[in-house]
Amino acid sequence: MANRRFVPPFLLLLLLVGLIALAGAPLRAQTTPYPSEFQLRERTSSGGETLKHVVYVPRNLDPGRKYPLVVYLHGRCDECTTHERILKESGLQWWHEYGRDVQKEPTFLVAPVGGTGGWSSPARRQAVFEIMDGLLDEFPIDRQRIYLMGFSMGGMGIWDYLQQRPGFFAAANPPGGPVRELDPELVKNMPIWATIGIDDDPRRLELLESNVARVRLANGDLSGAATWDTGVNLRLTIFANTDHGGAQEKTQRIPGLREWFYAQSSNGHIPPNVRFVRPLSLDHEYTSPVAALVRTAAPNGTIDRVEFCIGDKVLFVAHQEPFEYSFTDLAPGLTPRAVLEKLATIQMLDVCLPTTDRRWLIMPRYTQPEPEQMPLLHRLHLALPSQPPPRIKPAETANHHQVQLKM
Repeated sequence: MANRRFVPPFLLLLLLVGLIALAGAPLRAQTTPYPSEFQLRERTSSGGETLKHVVYVPRNLDPGRKYPLVVYLHGRCDECTTHERILKESGLQWWHEYGRDVQKEPTFLVAPVGGTGGWSSPARRQAVFEIMDGLLDEFPIDRQRIYLMGFSMGGMGIWDYLQQRPGFFAAANPPGGPVRELDPELVKNMPIWATIGIDDDPRRLELLESNVARVRLANGDLSGAATWDTGVNLRLTIFANTDHGGAQEKTQRIPGLREWFYAQSSNGHIPPNVRFVRPLSLDHEYTSPVAALVRTAAPNGTIDRVEFCIGDKVLFVAHQEPFEYSFTDLAPGLTPRAVLEKLATIQMLDVCLPTTDRRWLIMPRYTQPEPEQMPLLHRLHLALPSQPPPRIKPAETANHHQVQLKM
């Protein structure tokens, strides 16, 4: 249940004025329920399948330049039968900063309307692929930067599409998407960032972890479904205290996820695999110093440097094999997993303030570290980033996971 606190009217007004000023560039006033860049379309495939879909066409495109395309597949939803309902999908709005309607890089978006029919039947798959192919012919889209994102049923569709068109997509993120059938050889070189909540259906979680381990094994990694960044495709994030539906919201808050997408390209270059030979287990207690050894594999070339880091801080750069480094001044007596569990209580929350035009001013804030966490952050040479700036959302996108301050 969301916490509710009461703020006097004059304080609420001061907060609104001050925080909007802090937001930087002026927010664009919306006269329609959705950004004007969206086009509402419908197409019938060569197989007779008719699909409504929405297309976001960014403005002010440079002549001669090509831009990324994101294909978003929504989850199972009885209401998802109209253009207007799909435009409310947070996984789609995330790509244009929700109500702010800004993009880090001009990006075409397409989201088909699927209801509860799934995305993997031959007829439905063909319809979606023909929509994508039509957009490639119509707009200046970079064919090497086509990205997939889809929640739950949409995530299941992503796993299917990656195998139906290996090498076609540049990167994928399937939050809460179960994997029914998977050929690791078809996806092992595809940059994938899988995300799921620890409180999801145990069968769905077990299935995802087993397939993550299979893909990593195909890339020479024996670490299984470890959630730490092993350096071997694919990535896996399991959110603590998160159910099936909450995984989509948590995914949208992953720092650097958008940048990770934009850095991927299906230009024929296979990303290298870089993995720890030691230490191997997150559950193994260590004492400082920890001697780390890294093994690499680069199908398209050679590795000329390996950076050893804690967080974003580079501690050492090795330029030749064996790639080794001894980590010193580490928090003693803890396993890496215990460190992650201790730091996991630092969480993000949204403080929501209603505006006079029936939208919401959202202030993302992370909780301050507890006293026992501060020495651990110091020993690991980690520092929390600045608090994120506020943003504006339409009223219907606020949810029960957010802290609402009302009069």
